[in-house]
Amino acid sequence: MVTIKDVAKKAGVNPSTVSRALKNSSSISQKTKDRVKRAMNDLGYVPNLAAQMLASGLTYCVGVVLPPLSGPDRLSEPFFMEILTAINGEATINNFTVSIATSDTLSDLESQVQLMYRQKRVDGFIVLYSEEKDPVCQFLMKYKIPFVIIGAPVDYENETTYVDNDNQLMAKTAVNYLNQRGHQKILFVTNDQKSEIYLERYIGYQKGMMKLGLKSYNSALFDSKRPELLEAFIETIQREKISALMIIGDVLSIKIIQFLSYYGFTVPDDISIVSFNNSSYATILHPYLTTFDINVSSLGRLSLHRLIEKIKDSQTQNEKVIVPFTLEERESVRNLKKRN
Repeated sequence: MVTIKDVAKKAGVNPSTVSRALKNSSSISQKTKDRVKRAMNDLGYVPNLAAQMLASGLTYCVGVVLPPLSGPDRLSEPFFMEILTAINGEATINNFTVSIATSDTLSDLESQVQLMYRQKRVDGFIVLYSEEKDPVCQFLMKYKIPFVIIGAPVDYENETTYVDNDNQLMAKTAVNYLNQRGHQKILFVTNDQKSEIYLERYIGYQKGMMKLGLKSYNSALFDSKRPELLEAFIETIQREKISALMIIGDVLSIKIIQFLSYYGFTVPDDISIVSFNNSSYATILHPYLTTFDINVSSLGRLSLHRLIEKIKDSQTQNEKVIVPFTLEERESVRNLKKRN
């Protein structure tokens, strides 16, 4: 059986250095950590996780809390699988595992989170949503449990570490992009008027329209199960002669493209679309979506990294981490200035 002493001899360091390297200690240089890692791989050394847990008091597992899965639409969002993949990949690099909490209601989520922590199955949590008076975050705050939010927190903003994009800037960028291509009648469309992401993007839309001296509209709520909303949506497009839509996400954009076709509107010939998230749905059918890449992999990696810092050092300062975005230009926006 390969021991730490064997790894130390192979790497040409002391056993204590190997131990610190295994803990990713900042007192060890990256060059030394890499040398220890190569020695471990060459010898086939597997760390004794039980011994590490006993020595550190850590479980080396983090919990990821998904938002309440209130309907099938949320389950179909590629974002959640992409973010989980990114978090899990970073966790593996840092010798952590991932446990998931999911339910239909916030109260059930709170119960799961409490059970996971009180049974010492996790060291902290990454929360993939933000709700006002959220019982999960209230529990985590009350008992000073390490956690990080992906997205902007509704409550405890100064007392929370969160990783997010600048959603207001993203929406303003979309307005400017469309206006530069001759669009002035721009409508914001969403399937959720309560989430923090919606609020931030809609505020950005309003600011962008105001700065350009353009008329902004109340956001259009699109729900295929509510005929009155669909009727109001198409009436707004026809009455206001809307030429472009800014849609909260790629999955909804695909549904709206199909819906518009029933009324004789084609994208981008009659209506242009800018979307968000740059998911796999963006290039699933033509026209490919012009959409914002929110850099999901960075959101996941940075959230896990910040959480581990908080787990290992309770004095770690809370911070706001902003991940840059890029606009992927494809086929769903027509340049009206090139019209013959």
